[in-house]
Amino acid sequence: MCGIVGYVGNKIASTYVLKSLKFLDYRGYDSAGVGFLNNGKLEITKVVGSVENLSKKLKQNVVDSSIMIGHTRWATHGGVNIKNAHPQTDNANKIAVVHNGIIENYEVLKKELEKKGVCFSSQTDTEIIPNLLHIYLKNVELTTQNILFALSAITKRLVGTYALCVIFENINQIFVCSRFSPLVVCKFDGGAMVSSDLNCLPDDDCFKLTDNTFAVLDGSKIEFFDEFLNQISLRKIKKPKTQFKDDSGKFGSFMEKEIFEDGEAVASTINFLDFNSICDDVVINKESHLFITACGTAYHAGRVFQYILKKICKLESYINYASEFRYSPPFVKKDDVCFFISQSGETADTLSCLKLAQSLEAKTVAITNVQTSTIADLADKNIPTNAGIERAVASTKAFVAQLAVCYFLTLKFAEQLSIDCEFSKEDILFQQKALDELQIENLSKIVDELKDLSSIYVLGRGLDYVSAMEGALKIKEVSYIHCEAIPLGELKHGSIALFNNSTYCFVVMTDKTLFPKVKNNISEIKSRGAKIILITNCEEKLDVNHTIKINTEDILSPFVVSKVFQLFALNISRKKHINVDKPRNLAKSVTVE
Repeated sequence: MCGIVGYVGNKIASTYVLKSLKFLDYRGYDSAGVGFLNNGKLEITKVVGSVENLSKKLKQNVVDSSIMIGHTRWATHGGVNIKNAHPQTDNANKIAVVHNGIIENYEVLKKELEKKGVCFSSQTDTEIIPNLLHIYLKNVELTTQNILFALSAITKRLVGTYALCVIFENINQIFVCSRFSPLVVCKFDGGAMVSSDLNCLPDDDCFKLTDNTFAVLDGSKIEFFDEFLNQISLRKIKKPKTQFKDDSGKFGSFMEKEIFEDGEAVASTINFLDFNSICDDVVINKESHLFITACGTAYHAGRVFQYILKKICKLESYINYASEFRYSPPFVKKDDVCFFISQSGETADTLSCLKLAQSLEAKTVAITNVQTSTIADLADKNIPTNAGIERAVASTKAFVAQLAVCYFLTLKFAEQLSIDCEFSKEDILFQQKALDELQIENLSKIVDELKDLSSIYVLGRGLDYVSAMEGALKIKEVSYIHCEAIPLGELKHGSIALFNNSTYCFVVMTDKTLFPKVKNNISEIKSRGAKIILITNCEEKLDVNHTIKINTEDILSPFVVSKVFQLFALNISRKKHINVDKPRNLAKSVTVE
């Protein structure tokens, strides 16, 4: 993985491909490359590092090809180097492939190919694909039909996930196919394009490939085929309209811009949701079994959802990391309601869990930020977060938009169950104001104290502990400081052994019913010499090193607390001169397990 682009037509292909690859860099990557035809001959250009490096390398050789495929890679099989970058080619250097996904049986296929004399130059699972094609097409005329037959034959042998774009020497067409990994194609004046991200494509006729389908692109048309190679039609899709601009504008980074769109994302989401539609499509009762599944930041939104479902609606729900859900195993039965939360809507683990739930005849509900995504398409009901595209790898505004959906759903379920809810739609909308007005007066001073630490602890009770989990994740993923969330009540059961006078702790305290307990915990921490940064809505002045006052009710506190941690993560990262939009080793859309 991470990003795929291809162009074929009557224009200079590199203009389209490089622009799209540059757009895709928000997903995270460690190398980039293109394959193209030069007077019919296949040429490959690859670099370690940025798309800018790739662009400079291509400019050294004037490339006016009208067909090109490109890729930004996030390493899964094999280290970060030129040999492992995509495109990968066959031994004869006549077939080039770019691939998102993972081929789980590649070692078996590799051994088989080695016995047939194939030599491998990379450590990737992808390199088996062009070489399998080469074997299948040996001594066969390279026609569109024969290539499709070969592609169909080899993909039947691949175990795992893939989105593939393939070009052949002397063939002015791009062949594409997918299984459990997104690919979108588009026909427009001047040519045709393919990408793993709809936002890379022009606002023209766009089509999303379904699993086990194939497409052939040339400059004048796109043809689609099912798994049996019968020609088929696919429905057009459109880019969702958004009120958010896709540039960093006056801000120094996309992450900063998106943090300051937190409030707007909440309001946009709540105003976009259709009360009647949700009530009609998602119906629960007191006996309903609810399952929530997600990864990373989305998992923390799910933890908040679980907490308020229990507190408000008295509903028992079960939350699982998507990467663990299938292996627990889950006790999901027919007509249970399963929620799947994913910013991209393409998270591989979450997608696999959704398919499992559907095989068990459960009702599936997606909460996604991309309405055209695979998870959104497959779920029985999709509830969009409407936060606009999020370019920074670390999720900020998409997280608070997920919270908005979770609170909105809780409000609707309370109404279905005839339960009085302690917050209203207006209270959720008020979070826009609370987020927009949030000020941290001594932020810079605190950041100076934190930036050189090797470890930070984030502590809380109840819902505040869930906020602590998300806060810890934000700090570790963009500032590279080890940051651990711990329930305050668990400190004395082991973790407090780590505390001394060089320890820094964030303490989240917003639940009024737990104030006495948290105050005792603060005294306990101080007695070990640790320094405390308190995030609270409490008016009482406590003896801590720093206090950050927030304006929120305890039940709605995750909205505002999350922004506090987003700002700390952003500013610590800046002080350390880290690229906050593209943290090392991370990808925006995790399309492999």
